[in-house]
Amino acid sequence: MDINQKFTKIDDVNQNLLDVFLEPYKQDCKYLKKAQFQYAEPSNLLEQSKSDHQGLWFIKADFSIPESCYIADTGHFNSVEFNICYNQLFYIMIAYLLENKLLDVMKDWDLETYKRRQLSDFLIVKFSSTFKKPINSSNFQGTLSINKYSGRGDLIMIKTSCAFYDRNGGWSEGDVTIAILNRKPENTIDSCPETVLT
Repeated sequence: MDINQKFTKIDDVNQNLLDVFLEPYKQDCKYLKKAQFQYAEPSNLLEQSKSDHQGLWFIKADFSIPESCYIADTGHFNSVEFNICYNQLFYIMIAYLLENKLLDVMKDWDLETYKRRQLSDFLIVKFSSTFKKPINSSNFQGTLSINKYSGRGDLIMIKTSCAFYDRNGGWSEGDVTIAILNRKPENTIDSCPETVLT
C-alpha cells in the first residue's frame, strides 16, 4: 500500500463521529485517537479502472495502545491489535462516507441505521496481514483504502487494504474483505397484520 501518494483534499473527521462509532469499545480499547479523510488526486483515479472502484477513498489515523487489553506488554504491535485497529479505522471510514453521502452502494443508509447495525451486520470474510518490522504500539499511524466495492441483492462486499507504521520504520500491512448484510428492516409488531390467537 502506498502511503505517500498525493491528495487534493484532507478533511479532519469530527470528534462526534469518533465518539459515536467507537462507543462499542471499552474505554481502554479505543486505540484510534484522531483521523483524517483523504481525497485522491483525479489523475490517480483515472489510472484505475472505474468499474473496479479502485482507490477512491483513504483514511489515515493516529493510534496509541498504552497497555494491551489481553496480555502482558509485548513491547510491540501484534496481530490481535492489528485486527482491533483495522476494525476501528474501517468503522470510522464508513461513518464518514455515509455522513457525506459518498458511498452509493449504501445510499439507503444513514448514520442512525449504521449505528444500529454496526456490530451485527458487518462481517470479515477474508483477512490477511504481514509484519515486516516491529511497530511501537504506544504511538503509530494507520491508513486504510477502499479498493473495490459491489452490491448484489442483500449483500455488499468491500475490499480494503491497510497499513500500520511508526516513525522508526515499523511496518505491517494487510488486505481485508468485508461483507455487509443489506437486508431490509424487519417488520415491527405494529406493522404486521392483526392476527387472532386460538
